[in-house]
Amino acid sequence: MTTETLLQRATELLAPFSKGNTTPETNRLDVQIDANDLPAATSALISNSWGYLSAITPMDLGAEANKLEAIYHFCEGAAVTSLRIQLPREDRPRIPSISNLIPVASFFERELGEMLGVDVVGTPDSSRLFLPDDWPDGVYPLREEFSIEQATPVEPHETLPEFGRTGNKFTVPIGPQHPALKEPGHFEFSVDGEVITGARMRLGYVHRGMEKATQERNWIQNLYLLERVCGICSHTHTSAYAYGVEKLAQVEVPLRALAIREIIAGLERVHSHLLWLGVAAHEAGFDTLFMYSWRDRETVMDLLEELTGNRVNYSITVLGGVKHDITAENSHSIHTALDYLEERIRHYLNIVTTDTTFLQRTRGIGTMNLDEAKHFGALGPTARASGLVRDVRIDSPYGAYHHFPVSIVTDERGDLEARFVVRMKELLVTCFTIRTIVDNMPAGELTTRFPRKIPAGETISRVEAPRGEAFYFIKSGGGENPVRVKIRTPSLCNWTSVLNKAVGHQLADVPMLIAGMDPCFSCNDRMITVRRKDDSQTLSWSQMREYGIKKYAAMREMK
Repeated sequence: MTTETLLQRATELLAPFSKGNTTPETNRLDVQIDANDLPAATSALISNSWGYLSAITPMDLGAEANKLEAIYHFCEGAAVTSLRIQLPREDRPRIPSISNLIPVASFFERELGEMLGVDVVGTPDSSRLFLPDDWPDGVYPLREEFSIEQATPVEPHETLPEFGRTGNKFTVPIGPQHPALKEPGHFEFSVDGEVITGARMRLGYVHRGMEKATQERNWIQNLYLLERVCGICSHTHTSAYAYGVEKLAQVEVPLRALAIREIIAGLERVHSHLLWLGVAAHEAGFDTLFMYSWRDRETVMDLLEELTGNRVNYSITVLGGVKHDITAENSHSIHTALDYLEERIRHYLNIVTTDTTFLQRTRGIGTMNLDEAKHFGALGPTARASGLVRDVRIDSPYGAYHHFPVSIVTDERGDLEARFVVRMKELLVTCFTIRTIVDNMPAGELTTRFPRKIPAGETISRVEAPRGEAFYFIKSGGGENPVRVKIRTPSLCNWTSVLNKAVGHQLADVPMLIAGMDPCFSCNDRMITVRRKDDSQTLSWSQMREYGIKKYAAMREMK
């Protein structure tokens, strides 16, 4: 179906609930509905196979409007339908849960509750997802009246779960610090003997409040802030943000600059997947594969340093273009590196499909069929390994993907082995695409003039990160700063499938199940600013550590 047909279909399905609709962009439909109609409207879309819930954007419309807003974004191909629900600015306005229809909504609803102060009625878990346990009640960071002084820590009112044993049944905690986790997250697995019977997750240990921070910075400064959402896919975030802002500013970026962005995105994908391969191999006890894949990862990191000047946060994207050109010397380096990497990737593809010991940890483990992938809202390679054709580069091409398309890689088996195969084959496709762009580089400028102030309006920007769809909602009030930037990273969506598929597996399978989706906790949490009480100086990490040690020593002395 064309985008126009999809939007027309959504209009028809939502007509019984609509209090008015608009089309703010050619690929978007906004429908105003009442809070009580949310479950029925969602059911109308889902039962007719119209899209998947990509994100929920919490919004404070300000004291003048005296309203809050929750925006539920559904995506189907290039089309986006948003259900907009306005709520009164009372302490805890109520909205019904849709997690019984869409499991991943439970994570979004927890964020909606703790960040905006909305009471989601019927959600299976209303506990905090991101904010710390000593965050004061009734203080919501996304409210307009919020100030940092309100966030004074209080004595946590939540009691820690009692981890213990009843017969053969245990509650086993994993994290936030644990050998199987490379970043801090907390899991509680209920087990009967060695078999998992339930799973629960808590994030927020590195929550950085970046969405709120974007409102205090201008459009250009936010490029460097959002680049630090994730060190592995930093270019993904600057690209998603830049494409959205450029769309609001109605600025056309030169094709050569778009092609260079796609090259860097491809190299970042190679870097990300090789890093993931090493981490997953380590969790399986295959440290030889870990060391070799990380050795080869240095090849692509060295190449990125040559092209951009940086190995991690590349900072090549600017609003309206890119900073650096691809020279003839750079082209030669790219071809040389790809020759080597392609050979190594084929070698790794052979290993993950033939090594007997490794297959015992992957084949038939965590199997998720096509219907389950749709139900859980899986994204990226995790979804494509279950046969779900879902890739923003193909569904809704952006940048240079119109001129240099990619081929999609899928697998029908849906287990951990399939997720390894999909990622390795995807790297071969990526290498081919990069070669094609380098050999057919468009002529033209690298940048175009860009305004300091962005016209009032809002847009949705979606890009395909190495882990899946990254979703940005960007709203401008017509000034030099954004009014709202909402970020939803793919890991948050893929967690649902992991927690559900863990049930019935052995506890020993948990590290591989988690690693199999290539999680990024940093992406989920998205900088807490710690200030001294006597001045406004921001503490460095070493100062924070020293402060923590002194505070702990003082507490012990008091006891």
